[in-house]
Amino acid sequence: MSAADPTRVTNQDAVRRPKPRVWMVASGLLALVAVVLFAFSIPIVAAWAWIGIAFQVAIFAAIAVNGLTGRRGSYQGYIFAVLMCVQAAVALLVTIVIAIAAWAPLG
Repeated sequence: MSAADPTRVTNQDAVRRPKPRVWMVASGLLALVAVVLFAFSIPIVAAWAWIGIAFQVAIFAAIAVNGLTGRRGSYQGYIFAVLMCVQAAVALLVTIVIAIAAWAPLG
């Protein structure tokens, strides 16, 4: 593969020349949706819902810190991309665990 392959994540403009505000808004929206869903799940599985909320807030805070104080350039873009992937994966995993716990028989 050539160095200018546009299909590689590392060659995307959002990673090579990141705009912190865009990454923080996207992360904030994902965190907002996940936290609202987890908040509705508190009566069903309180522990997992609170764990999910805590992780979403922590990862959003890490993205905000990277956006406000991080080193500018592609390195910052890589950190944004990794944190956003982790945030989405955690949201999906906690949602699946909550769904399994909600449908599991009590007893």
